[in-house]
Amino acid sequence: MSEDRSAKKRSCGASSPTTSLGPDGAVNMTRTLFILAYFVLTLIHCSRSADSEERLMNWLLRKDRYNPLIRPAINRTERVTVKLQVSLAQLISVNEREQIMTTNVWLTQHWVDYRLSWDPSKYEGIDKLRIPSRHIWLPDIVLYNNADGTYEVTVFTNAIVLFNGSINWLPPAIYKSACKIEVKHFPFDQQNCTLKFRSWTYDHTEIDLILKTEVASMDDFTPSGEWDILALPGRRTVNPLDPTYVDLTYDFIIKRKPLFYTINLIIPCILITSLAILVFYLPSDCGEKMTLCISVLLALTVFLLLISKIVPPTSLDVPLIGKYLMFTMVLVTFSIITSVCVLNVHHRSPSTHTMPAWVKMIFLVKLPTLLFMKRPQNCSARQRLRQQRCLRARRAILGLGYPVAPNTGFTLSTSALLSSDSAFSTSGHKNVASPMGHSYTNRMEPLRSGDYLVSGFNSTQDLQQRSNPDWATDVQEAMNGVRFVAEHMMSDDDDQSVIEDWKYVAMVVDRMFLWIFVIVCVVGTLGLFLQPLFQTQIKNPAVADPCLTIFSGAGGTCSEAEHKLFSVIFSNYNQYIRPVENVSDPVIVQFEVSMSQLVKVDEVNQIMETNLWLRHIWNDYKLKWDPKAFGGVEFIRVPSNRIWKPDIVLYNNAVGDFQVDDKTKALLRYNGDVTWIPPAIFKSSCKIDVTYFPFDYQNCTMKFGSWTYDKAKIDLVLIGSTINLKDFWETGEWIIIDAPGYKHDIKYNCCEEIYTDITYSLYIRRLPLFYTINMIIPCLLISFLTVLVFYLPSDCGEKVTLCISVLLSLTVFLLVITETIPSTSLVIPLIGEYLLFTMIFVTLSIVITVFVLNVHYRTPKTHTMPCWVRHVFLGLLPRVMFMTRPERDPEKVTVAGSVETMHLRTCAVHSSGTLQKQHKPQALASSVMSSLTNRQRLFNNTDLSNLNNLSEDSSKCVSSGVLCCEGRCNCCWQKRSGKLPSDSGGGSGALGSLGALTGSTGAGVRQDSHCSSSESLDGGVMSLLPLSPEVREAIESVKYIAENMRLQNEAKEVQDDWKYVAMVIDRIFLWVFVL
Repeated sequence: MSEDRSAKKRSCGASSPTTSLGPDGAVNMTRTLFILAYFVLTLIHCSRSADSEERLMNWLLRKDRYNPLIRPAINRTERVTVKLQVSLAQLISVNEREQIMTTNVWLTQHWVDYRLSWDPSKYEGIDKLRIPSRHIWLPDIVLYNNADGTYEVTVFTNAIVLFNGSINWLPPAIYKSACKIEVKHFPFDQQNCTLKFRSWTYDHTEIDLILKTEVASMDDFTPSGEWDILALPGRRTVNPLDPTYVDLTYDFIIKRKPLFYTINLIIPCILITSLAILVFYLPSDCGEKMTLCISVLLALTVFLLLISKIVPPTSLDVPLIGKYLMFTMVLVTFSIITSVCVLNVHHRSPSTHTMPAWVKMIFLVKLPTLLFMKRPQNCSARQRLRQQRCLRARRAILGLGYPVAPNTGFTLSTSALLSSDSAFSTSGHKNVASPMGHSYTNRMEPLRSGDYLVSGFNSTQDLQQRSNPDWATDVQEAMNGVRFVAEHMMSDDDDQSVIEDWKYVAMVVDRMFLWIFVIVCVVGTLGLFLQPLFQTQIKNPAVADPCLTIFSGAGGTCSEAEHKLFSVIFSNYNQYIRPVENVSDPVIVQFEVSMSQLVKVDEVNQIMETNLWLRHIWNDYKLKWDPKAFGGVEFIRVPSNRIWKPDIVLYNNAVGDFQVDDKTKALLRYNGDVTWIPPAIFKSSCKIDVTYFPFDYQNCTMKFGSWTYDKAKIDLVLIGSTINLKDFWETGEWIIIDAPGYKHDIKYNCCEEIYTDITYSLYIRRLPLFYTINMIIPCLLISFLTVLVFYLPSDCGEKVTLCISVLLSLTVFLLVITETIPSTSLVIPLIGEYLLFTMIFVTLSIVITVFVLNVHYRTPKTHTMPCWVRHVFLGLLPRVMFMTRPERDPEKVTVAGSVETMHLRTCAVHSSGTLQKQHKPQALASSVMSSLTNRQRLFNNTDLSNLNNLSEDSSKCVSSGVLCCEGRCNCCWQKRSGKLPSDSGGGSGALGSLGALTGSTGAGVRQDSHCSSSESLDGGVMSLLPLSPEVREAIESVKYIAENMRLQNEAKEVQDDWKYVAMVIDRIFLWVFVL
């Protein structure tokens, strides 16, 4: 096998040189050779093309042929037509506060430069070149309304040059343009921000600007998350009165997407405002009405301060959301005022206020009906007893009830039943208001001493004489105690009825303002937020007449003549040498400042930022020429860095940028006059006087002068007498009152020479609407709440809460003010003085409130009221303050230990309204004795057998048939109790007679009724056993209850006096703080 293989190899190797390729091999070989030849030819062509492109560019940009500083015009009458189109790539941001729009645009420019044309056939068919833009002539088109000083494009990209001289240049740029923000409908607003493009050095006679398309391109636009682009129209603006002016302006009509502000500002504000309405549905007893109101006010204040930091501080208009916040703050402030009044009404009592009849009629009768409020019927104990007595009277009249036992001699007195409420209607409650406008009138008639006597007793004295002296006194005291307890409960019931009426009045007022606030809030909210739906849509500005006007001039010239002129005048020119023929002669420089925009005034750092154009005019004898020798060229524009310039700087610069940008060109005239107008954004130091902030005037100065040349070298001459405000764009925060300029010659300590400067004084006035809406009015509203502290009743427990909340709000505003004004210690701003005054005011109110609360909660166990306090605060000051205290009922004066008590309180002048003219002791004693007489009468007119539930056997009385002398036996109890009608509310006759003791029944016995023979007193006197221990214990308990209630009444009277003293102090400081 190995031998065969080796033989095959030898045979193949021997025959291969002579073997033919065949048809396929020949084809492959041909293809390979063709590809190699193509690559060789391509390399040769590329090499020759590259050489041709380099040769073409060198020929086009040859220095003796092309000057990039010369305008490409064939003759003088020809204007270079530049077509411009703006392509919006991104709307980066719109800074509302600084009123700056930042955009990313592509600026497409097209023009023809005849000097850059060639024959493609001579250069290997090359018909397009990409040349660096700095090597060719460019129309220096800049953004006129620039806001940061960057007028030119961001990147100088290559320009595409066609063989016929047509040039396309597409540089990108990040522009920050000034944009006048309209905040009227914020955040549902539309804005019209403009981009104004114009050649900085060439006028309309040299360059004609034309829009390439009527609208800006958005082919590569990246959508913004905050703004929608509605339209991007462009317009060409010419001035018929000024043939040298032309510009291209693009209007960026944009609309804000309001979702962010709706979610984060509007909806929270509406929710917080709705809480202010709930204040009127919140019961006054819960003690949190003021807390809710103040919390809502504080939340709205925070939102208002947040809005003031977002929107520009313009005073031309108030933003929509600012209007809504101000509306809600006024609404909440009014709700606080109303809540204070409601709480004051809610906590009124009969001891401090008397309810007028018109209040009863309006707030207890009419308004509840209109407001669909229904008050439950009165279900007090007195009302129930009155109904029971009326029912018994009807039955007695009709003879349907209460059977009379035979041979008792007792009959029902119809007149007594009809006057059943006499025992409860004491003379001390004649004028007490009842619920729902009803009044309890005292219908008690004079009681006759024998109306309720049993036959056989001629008088009450006879009854007392025949009673057992061992227990008669105790029973008398017990009955007096029971009467006092009843009177005390009736008095409390009457007072509680009046208090409930006042509370119901407060509830009616709350309900009324609830509906008022709901209607006002809903209508106001809809009225404000529906305004943007009817706002006028921003229309596309009218496009100026695109027709071209040809301005012809005398004579003609060409770019070659300008190129020749440029080469001649700058051949031996030194831009560092002062242009004077005699060294001792000064250069006269005419100087003028034109202001285009007052960007802002930083009060904190005391810096004024302005957008200025500085106009310099001087004569340079080395730049003169004869127009006839250069084709009639009378002026030429040259880069400013190629000529000598006066080094005029801003002396009071605040950021270290003293000089202007020298990228702009200077205009040279044949007589040597040089005009140079560089733009600049200057930040100058300005001494801010904050004395009357925000109603202040400021005087900011700008001092211009040469930094190195003294007066002997450069002499400045002021053009005009003021700053040129022809192209000034007004802001919404400041108004320029005047801007005069002055020339000064000053000798500085550093140098011996005298230096000349031109100083402009800019007198500006702040527009205060922004600060009035966002600071002053909220401060006034919050400060006014301090006065309400003294009208807020102490019982509600929210006086100190209101004061502290007001103090915290003012502190927040003071901190905001400190961030706005400079940290100077020379003067205090007006609003700072006001805030400081109100903070001291509020602090003093807190101190007074604490003192008032201390007085309000004093008791007889902790403090004794001095005589001078009673005289001053209960007698004198209420009359001075027109305060009327309801008269106190004489029956309410405590009579336990009346003589001693009254003598101990000799200095206590009663504070009933006019203090009863300081009653004399005789009148006071008469009142006490009258009360004692009334109580004695009640005791005599009451059946004593009700308290004599003795346990003796009644057989003694039955067997003897004789009535006991004192009527204390069980026999007399059963017989006499059987003669009295049973009380329907008490059950047995004994309980019914106990009701008679307290005045619940008026049934009596007739005077002509007689006892039977078995009840006559001629049977002898029957000795009685003493009272049982249970009865005596019950009597002592009644006496203890009565005495305890008397002590409570005395303590309550003293507490009411202390509370009234506190109310008088509150009223005094209310008027003091108001005035």
